[in-house]
Amino acid sequence: MNKFKLASYILAFFSGVVLIFLVDFDQPSNLNPVEKINNLSSQINSNKTVSTIPTNWTSIKPSSSMRDKEYIIKNSMGEFNLIVFKNIGGSTEQNIDRWVDQFSGDENPLLPFQKKEIEQNDKNFIFVQNSGYFNGGMGQTKAFDNAGLIAFIVEDKSDIYYYKAVSSVEILMESKEELISTILSSNL
Repeated sequence: MNKFKLASYILAFFSGVVLIFLVDFDQPSNLNPVEKINNLSSQINSNKTVSTIPTNWTSIKPSSSMRDKEYIIKNSMGEFNLIVFKNIGGSTEQNIDRWVDQFSGDENPLLPFQKKEIEQNDKNFIFVQNSGYFNGGMGQTKAFDNAGLIAFIVEDKSDIYYYKAVSSVEILMESKEELISTILSSNL
């Protein structure tokens, strides 16, 4: 009987620890966006990749021959396109500068300019975000205010992939963490 009692106490203790972890993990974070990216990238197991895309992402035929892939991502605020380019012209810095220069005016404090490099899974990820007035750009000619950019450049041994999403800040913010974690953990 004492063995059963001890096993019950141990099980209750570990259940409590797991419950605390789950509740804490589910709470909103007060981390700034760079800390969130660091946390997301450190949470991803470097030995695993995701082979599927989230259910709210729809792969569509790219609307331009320059695009490698294209996805429509839906959330409760709306939808936006994630455009994927492969081995396009210009250096990494030239492409980042071009993307950033597509914005002018005041940035939205929810999505301030940031650039962060992350190395994992034998790949170099460069994360870029920006916001303000979108002046239009290649394949996205419509200019609009309160626009945001979430982008990644992923350099692996043989290719460079460019992931770019431009939409209203509110729509992007709802999918930001999912977008970051999916790109960091998958081979889209």
